[in-house]
Amino acid sequence: MFNKRIHYLKMRKESVIIHLLIIAIFLRMTPGFGNSVGKDDILMVVGDREVSKVEFQRLWEKNHQYTEGQSLKEYLELFMDFQLKVAYARDEGIHLETSFMNELSGYRKNLAASYLRDPEMKERLMNEAYERLLYVVNASHILVRLSPESNPDDTLKAWDKALQIRKRIKDGERFDKVARATSDDPSAKTNSGNIGYFTAFQMIYPFETYAYQAEIGELSMPVRTSFGYHIIRVNDRKKSRGEIKVAHIMTGFNRYDEEEAKEVAHNIYDKLAEGASFNLLEEKHSTDDRAGEGGELPWFGVGRIVPEFEEAAFALEKPGDISVPVRTDYGWHIIKLIDTKDIPPFDELKPEIRNNIINSSDHNQLIQDALVKRLKQEWNFSENRSALETFYRIVDESIFNGSWTPPPALPLNQVLFSVTGKKVTQREFAEFIAENAPGQKPGPVDAYIYSLYREFVNKWLISHEEANLEKKYPEFRFLMNEYKEGMLLFEIMEREVWSRAIDDSTGLEMFHEKRKDDYMWDYRVSASIFSTEDSRIARRAERRANRSLRSDRRDENWIIDRLNRRSEEDVITVEKGVFSRGDNQLTDRIEWEEGVSEIFEKGDRYRIVLVNRIIEPEPKTLDETRGQVIADYQDYLEKIWLESLREKYNVTINRDVLSQIR
Repeated sequence: MFNKRIHYLKMRKESVIIHLLIIAIFLRMTPGFGNSVGKDDILMVVGDREVSKVEFQRLWEKNHQYTEGQSLKEYLELFMDFQLKVAYARDEGIHLETSFMNELSGYRKNLAASYLRDPEMKERLMNEAYERLLYVVNASHILVRLSPESNPDDTLKAWDKALQIRKRIKDGERFDKVARATSDDPSAKTNSGNIGYFTAFQMIYPFETYAYQAEIGELSMPVRTSFGYHIIRVNDRKKSRGEIKVAHIMTGFNRYDEEEAKEVAHNIYDKLAEGASFNLLEEKHSTDDRAGEGGELPWFGVGRIVPEFEEAAFALEKPGDISVPVRTDYGWHIIKLIDTKDIPPFDELKPEIRNNIINSSDHNQLIQDALVKRLKQEWNFSENRSALETFYRIVDESIFNGSWTPPPALPLNQVLFSVTGKKVTQREFAEFIAENAPGQKPGPVDAYIYSLYREFVNKWLISHEEANLEKKYPEFRFLMNEYKEGMLLFEIMEREVWSRAIDDSTGLEMFHEKRKDDYMWDYRVSASIFSTEDSRIARRAERRANRSLRSDRRDENWIIDRLNRRSEEDVITVEKGVFSRGDNQLTDRIEWEEGVSEIFEKGDRYRIVLVNRIIEPEPKTLDETRGQVIADYQDYLEKIWLESLREKYNVTINRDVLSQIR
């Protein structure tokens, strides 16, 4: 992030931050990193900023892998320049600007997220998910819908209803019949409660967990999810076949009526059985949008496509096998198996599994609960239940319309709970209640107060943990300091170097004028390249080009106008320009001298080159080399600026400490 990386940092600020986040996550999962940092010796002082040996060595070791051959001495020089710029940025007060603090706060929040999850629980859930991905489950269910905010009375009614439904099945009624009659899942009317095969992450987590743990044929007690209570029966469980790739011919209901679609599909199937080409029949008859592309579908696994299609596709055993016509809600399908692939190894799937867990509210709740449990132990959490009972007496149903306020006569100064070095009083919880009152009644007041208390404790502990990350995790402190100093460097370089070099047009022109011999064209050639598909036209163009040289009439239009005159379309075209070595393959192949080249044939084109003149080396104009001049001017401004910073700030290095770094 020092001088050699300035232009990269300017263009890729967000990428640098993301890269640091990835490193942070890696360090978070590396055991013992934080414990290795003790009280550090001071390596360097820049102005009033002290840099420890551990801080410098950490950066040296991390960046050394990207700077092959760079010595410690060279890196130390770059590091000093970096610290000088950051010192100046601090003196300019950039770190106190609102926009800077907001941006840094956003980075800190992203970085802190990986620390505010329980890593052991997350790892356990990831391994559990992978083990489940190796199998597929077929299950049926009956839903008794219940909102997550339902009060205890409604919850009890839903529970009793689910038990009554379960009893009907236990007493001998068929599951499918009861599902069609009682389930609040609309699909039960057509699928009789059978939701087909699925695997991990395709069902809500409590439902998935029961389905993977229950015995085949077992009828569950009511299982609560955010949708309500489920009566679940596991019909089958088997090893996953991974993913498959298929093609299909579809006779869709968007073109045919029911009977006609079926008849056309069976006629196609008969022709396939007689040896007709699948691709030709697909191109001619399929109503799928992919018609003409072989009817190929993207790779898919279980639970990704309509059940009837999926079941028929996975029943095919080897590539090339073709199914009998299969009906879905979209039409009739004839399916051909193209290829199969197994579930990838855990390490390959790990990023995808991690993302699925992060995006799952149920998984996140388990991870958060595990975190809170650990934090209570680490922060020596203790609570005073008698102080909580006060709220059962003073809070009434006005809380449900948001009008409740604590009685003014009550001090509410009892300690509700405490952690190491901090006590939380009733007053803080009262304020939390007032701020989080719902707009509807979720149940009895006492039950709601207790649920709010648990939420308050959890949020308080996580907030307390987040506020202490720098103290608790040295690697977090180091990374936040890197973020901050990297942002300071970016902002001060933008103001002192990059923007100045672009905005200072007069200075840029003077800089170019003084150094114009540094921006030279090499030898170039002014040439006309003629191109045609007709070899006879190419030979005529060659003759006319030679005549133009002899008559000193070097006008490419004179050469092509006569050749194009008898045709409605141009039979020959010309490209005129000034070419350097490497600009054009043809001008690179010829001798650079005035004259006409041989005819070059490539594919169905014939080309000749007319060299008009050779251009001697000359300085480039500012417009011709503006990008390079701006970059060099930035380097010049930075050099002058650094010289002034070395005069402004005193830099001292402890050579004894430096000698300990390898």
